[in-house]
Amino acid sequence: MAILTEGQNIRDTYEVERFLGEGAFAEVFRVKHRFLGRQAMKVFKAAGMTLPDIEDALGEAIMLSRIGHPNIVRVFDANVVQTQKGLFGYFTMENVPGGSLDKFWQSHGTEFVPVETTIDLIKQVCRGLSVAHREQPPVIHRDIKPQNILVGYETDGLRARVSDFGLAKRVNPLTLLATAMAAITFKPPETFTESKGDSCAADVWAPWW
Repeated sequence: MAILTEGQNIRDTYEVERFLGEGAFAEVFRVKHRFLGRQAMKVFKAAGMTLPDIEDALGEAIMLSRIGHPNIVRVFDANVVQTQKGLFGYFTMENVPGGSLDKFWQSHGTEFVPVETTIDLIKQVCRGLSVAHREQPPVIHRDIKPQNILVGYETDGLRARVSDFGLAKRVNPLTLLATAMAAITFKPPETFTESKGDSCAADVWAPWW
C-alpha cells in the first residue's frame, strides 16, 4: 500500500492527486500545490526521517536545482509528513507530464526511436550533467538510467531533464572518484575493477550505453 492516498492533504499546501510510481528508495506522487499548480512529490520510504536527514539526502539535488539549468529537474520544497505509517521525508519537484525516458521509448512500441530524436535527447542529458560536473569538486549523479531521465514536450520540442539526484555525491578532489552506487546495468567497465569507483566519465557513459 502506498505511503500517501489520493485526496490526502499535506501540510495544508498539497493535495495528492495520484500515485505515479516507485523506486528502491522512494514513492512518487502527482500533487497539486494550492497556489502553484501541479508538482511531483517524492516520498522517501524510510520512516522516521528528520529534517537534517532530508537535508543530507537532498543536499546536492537542491544545490543543482538552484542553478536553474533547463536539463536538470527543479526541486521546489522539502519537508516531513506525518502518516499512519509514521513520519516520512519528502521533496517536491517540477511535474513533467511526459514521464521517464523509459516510458518514452516504450511508447514507440516495436518501432525504433528516430535517430535524430535519440541523439538530441542524449545531448540534452549530457548538457545537464555538465553543469554538475563543472562544480568544484565535481558532483556526479551515480545513477543515470532511463527511469531517472524525464522527457516532456515543450513548445520548441522535446526536453530531457536529469532527475533523482538522491545518490549524487561530490568526488574526492584528489582522485576525482566516488564510491560506485546504484544498479550496475549502465555502469562502465572501470566500475568493476578493484577500486569500484564512480566518476564524471561514468555518468557520461550511461546515456550513450
